[in-house]
Amino acid sequence: MRTIGWCMLFLSMVAGAAAAENAAATQTTLTVVTDNSGPRTRATLTAHVSGDLSGPPSGAVNFRSGNTDLGSAFLDGEGNATLETDLLPQGSHQVIAVYTGQTTYLTSISRPELVQANVSTAAGFTVAATPTSLSTAVGGFVSSNVTVTPVNGFNAYVSLSCTGLPINTTCTFTPVSVLAACTTSASGAQTCAPGTSVMQIQTQTPSPLPNARNSDKGMGRYAFAFPVLFGLAGLGACKRRNWRNLAMGILALAGALGMTACSERYNYLNHGPPNNQGTPIGSYTVTVQASSSAGSETTFPPTQPQIALVVTAPKT
Repeated sequence: MRTIGWCMLFLSMVAGAAAAENAAATQTTLTVVTDNSGPRTRATLTAHVSGDLSGPPSGAVNFRSGNTDLGSAFLDGEGNATLETDLLPQGSHQVIAVYTGQTTYLTSISRPELVQANVSTAAGFTVAATPTSLSTAVGGFVSSNVTVTPVNGFNAYVSLSCTGLPINTTCTFTPVSVLAACTTSASGAQTCAPGTSVMQIQTQTPSPLPNARNSDKGMGRYAFAFPVLFGLAGLGACKRRNWRNLAMGILALAGALGMTACSERYNYLNHGPPNNQGTPIGSYTVTVQASSSAGSETTFPPTQPQIALVVTAPKT
């Protein structure tokens, strides 16, 4: 058994090395454009990925500053991926772009670019999501942690939602509103506490074929047959005064009806109504929307975080 294990490990290493040799190298470059007209510096990050093969690479690029995940974006047909962010705190920062690679292309990292970020004194908040690259098979779900950080004395609840979802897909936040609060002590020291929420994206598999659903309905027909059978059994039980057998029969009937109802509810929650096509396979950009309203005034963050969502074929 030990020999077999070593052989399997050796074969997997050989297969991995062969796949790496067949994949083409890539080169990633990063350009940065900053805008200081708002309360915080808004940086537009553009990565260009080129490869040794004839066609341009595809997939996602992740932008980072140290340990901070600034966001992810998909490459277009020309090998470019663009992201706008205002998450950089005041000061100088080194920003890089990381191409995550794919089957035919290897991962590559750009040279760091220096970004000088400024922050004004206007009250507001920023929103960040981690991770910003998510992948799930049809019928599965993925989650991302959303952090709302108050700045310059902001103190209010922020409502969260999302846009850009594929059809037959839902997005929920727990909680849907978070408190982002800055408080000032008697000595004048200000303390700001961010609010956090968990965003869950749930995809949906296609509805079962009509024959499969009819088989489920067939179980429902037994629900009408059971009362008749147990009614006849009850008449016999009355004659024999065997109330115990009658009670057990009623309990069995209730259990059968309960299982039938649970089965129907399970099919609806996981497959949706009849003729539902499910979540389409593909790549999507999901945007986290955040806003805070106080009377007639509504506050928005300078930029809304974007999440690169990949939906793959269901597992067999």
